Amino acid sequence: MANPLMAVSYPRKNSLNNVSSLPYDFQRVARVLLERDCSKHTLIALASDIRHFLEFYSKQNGEVFSFKRAVARDVISFRDGMKVVGLKPGSINRRLVNVRLFFRQAQRMGIIQQNPAEGVRQLQMQPLAPKSLTPFEARRLLREVEIRGNQRDLLVVNLMLLAGLRASEVIGLTVEDVELSERKGTLHIRNAKGNKNRDVPANAQLRECLTKYVERYKPQGQLIVGQRGPIVQLALNQIVGKYANKAGVKCTPHQLRHSFATAYMLCNPGDIVGLSQTLGHSSTQTSARYCMNRLADLQERVEAVNF
Repeated sequence: MANPLMAVSYPRKNSLNNVSSLPYDFQRVARVLLERDCSKHTLIALASDIRHFLEFYSKQNGEVFSFKRAVARDVISFRDGMKVVGLKPGSINRRLVNVRLFFRQAQRMGIIQQNPAEGVRQLQMQPLAPKSLTPFEARRLLREVEIRGNQRDLLVVNLMLLAGLRASEVIGLTVEDVELSERKGTLHIRNAKGNKNRDVPANAQLRECLTKYVERYKPQGQLIVGQRGPIVQLALNQIVGKYANKAGVKCTPHQLRHSFATAYMLCNPGDIVGLSQTLGHSSTQTSARYCMNRLADLQERVEAVNF
């Protein structure tokens, strides 16, 4: 008989479908988790991570998942299996956090007495700054956009590279969210990650880009638009990917945000509070990782060691 867990599309990576064909206890826990006040992207990641664990559990044990039969060994094997297939430590740890949350919710609801994931250790990670573009790579990327692209694409890249916006924040910007004058500019970011609002300064280069874009396209409502209306995440990814490929650099929209943060710390050494305010981080500890060296920086410095 087909495994009911495998037959249901929940929780696939790009959807949050109903869970009506899964065991009742699971339905109860899943619905509570998916009603949390989180961004859509967070819920999608949560659903995807739980799905991976359920599929691993079923394949490993040859049985339908049951809260009553899940033990710490299942979670440990899940962690070790991810290591074997080569998942990055950050991805493994995120899945473990969400699996722990999954069981914790079942514990709160009285379905289980103990959380089998509670004592399972995450992988230790080397503290490094997030991957970002070097100034040389960033210039190459911008040059390709200027040569091959249009004012809209240039603005999309610059909003992340010069202001550190998240992709979702670029998509959500409206014309009313932008205030420009000759000497200063402000981007009003509303309902961002964690339902937070913040104001982000726009430097002279970004102000010029914004002014040219508005004069050229005269947008109404949403700031960034395409041929069929407001831009969506897939289109934004394709824009960045297209020019990154032409420039010969590896880059995602979020790495443009990392590149801004890295450049900010180089220009303003020690100003973690200012960076945290600009990026919209809840804690300065999150921003502090940009004070770390990147792996590429360490490689360059190690190469200089000779005897």
